[in-house]
Amino acid sequence: MTKNSDYQFDLIVIGGGSGGVRSARWAASLGAKVAICEEDRYGGTCVLRGCIPKKMMVYAGHFLDDLHTAKDYGLDIEFKSHDWNGFRETREKELSRLSGLYQKMLEKNDVKVFHHRGKLVDKNTVAVGEEKITAKNIIIAVGGRPWRPEIEGKDLAIDSNGFFQLTQRPEKVVINGGGFIGVEFACLLNHLGSEVHMVLRSNSILRGFDKEAASFLQKSMEEAGIKFHLQKNIEKIELDSEAGKIKKVTLKEEGTGPEVLHVNEVILATGRVPMTDSLGLESAGIITDQKGAIVVDEYSKTNIENIYAVGDVTNRMNLTPVALQEGMQVAEELYNQTKVPMTYENIPSAVFSSPPLSTVGMTEEDCQSKKLDYEVYTSSFRPLKYTLGERQIRTFMKMIVNKKDQRVIGLHMVGDDAPEIIQGFAVALKAGATKEIFDQTIGLHPSSAEEFVTMRTPRSNE
Repeated sequence: MTKNSDYQFDLIVIGGGSGGVRSARWAASLGAKVAICEEDRYGGTCVLRGCIPKKMMVYAGHFLDDLHTAKDYGLDIEFKSHDWNGFRETREKELSRLSGLYQKMLEKNDVKVFHHRGKLVDKNTVAVGEEKITAKNIIIAVGGRPWRPEIEGKDLAIDSNGFFQLTQRPEKVVINGGGFIGVEFACLLNHLGSEVHMVLRSNSILRGFDKEAASFLQKSMEEAGIKFHLQKNIEKIELDSEAGKIKKVTLKEEGTGPEVLHVNEVILATGRVPMTDSLGLESAGIITDQKGAIVVDEYSKTNIENIYAVGDVTNRMNLTPVALQEGMQVAEELYNQTKVPMTYENIPSAVFSSPPLSTVGMTEEDCQSKKLDYEVYTSSFRPLKYTLGERQIRTFMKMIVNKKDQRVIGLHMVGDDAPEIIQGFAVALKAGATKEIFDQTIGLHPSSAEEFVTMRTPRSNE
């Protein structure tokens, strides 16, 4: 029985990814009658084509990397081969299990599950397959999709979705794009033995991250054997007629002649866009921005009073935990009379590269643009793990402090276990910890994490 008998449901959620499933489950637990619709398996990008399978592949690369280090510890372990396709099949079984758990959790909470894409008919009606269902409120959580630039022969390339369907590891690969997706793919393929070429329009990777941290990672990637083609674009992709399935990639830089690469695969990691096409937004009068993202306020509400949007479809901060929190807060507002605005400060994030980069709070560039009076503490060192051998692997750590009140406003780390370390320190930043509190905290020795509580001398800005 709905709380409003004029409709079949109290809430319809369009999209079965992390944000959508959390919205539906949470609302149902608060007593709402909920329906959810999803044309693909439940779980969304994170579970099926993103965070989870990516992290599994990162682990595979780390196991191989550790084999090299193991020799320094007296372990003579022979590496024979990596069964890429066998690993893919095992990975897919686990993803199917996780997707099944998502659906079971929904059903356990009495959420009506539809296996079709939902399309808005009006502000209270959604077409699902051959039927139409109605609700007082609607949440849109359809996520995003990979964006492909206009390149001649782009159909010969794959995107991040296609990457996870590869049945064999490409021996030689071009990755177009220097965002976190491209960087992660480059590192894990390099670990597994591929020759990796990264093509970037700019001089540096990871736009929007702290430049000093990103530069440290880029140098580490170069030292690991990844080849960078900077300030260049892919002009054309074509099949090499003399070499079967080998792809010929022509690169172009303004003012120079073309450069040609012959590779097994081309991966377009050029960003993602909200998946708002064919959603019927115009039928409900919902406003989107120039990139197609649904425009919402601080409570995730659209310009239509009863329709909300959460997650990547709004293009605010495209992280799974953010979508989860947004969805939960909408459910709380609608069915528990708890209205709390979503805040996006001090949200930790990570790039699962090799080594990983993780961050929380402001970058140095943020501080400069806001004209803050700040000071920076940095440390770069060779971790204990690598001191027994010849491998010159280093870690970089950076702290930014607001001089006005001595609050720590930014932490950045490139090195082993960076995501695990930054997640813990994110609590301190959220709580408003000062540099003095960090200084008074006893370090855990020996660890990389202790560097954040032993930094004493600020960097000179001269």
